[in-house]
Amino acid sequence: MVRTQRVQRSHIIDGAYQLIINEGFKKFHARNIAQHIACSTQPIYREFTNLAELKSVLTNRILVKYTDFLEDQEPKTLQALSTAITNYAMDYPDEFHRFFLQDSDTIQLVKQVTRESFAAIQSEKNKGLLFDFFWQYCIGKAALAINNANHTDNLEEDRFFQLSMAD
Repeated sequence: MVRTQRVQRSHIIDGAYQLIINEGFKKFHARNIAQHIACSTQPIYREFTNLAELKSVLTNRILVKYTDFLEDQEPKTLQALSTAITNYAMDYPDEFHRFFLQDSDTIQLVKQVTRESFAAIQSEKNKGLLFDFFWQYCIGKAALAINNANHTDNLEEDRFFQLSMAD
């Protein structure tokens, strides 16, 4: 009897992550993951109860990476936080595109991580309304930056953040 090699959990996670990066969440199905890592779907379901569990593992991987990145950048101002988000997008453009722009579940989770950093910087006044605007601004700025279309010069951004902090 020929002994088959067991597909490791980490191999499945890495393969599913790479599939998402390469082809997006539309291809996130057990058969596509299995094909990507050259196995049947059986090892996937042996290691994970369902695809939602695997997606949760992948999402947590991104959230930890993004949280660590923001903590390493140590933003003390909203402008510095905006720059940190753009830097993340520039350093990890495919990941940014797939996890920050395409999947509504992960968008909400990375938005919450950003909201926590924002709350540590911004005073209480207008926090909720300002964050929603700030989030859209940062995601748009980062998306433009990874497409080499960032047309905001620093002077305009400086004025934007001065106005957002005004009474």
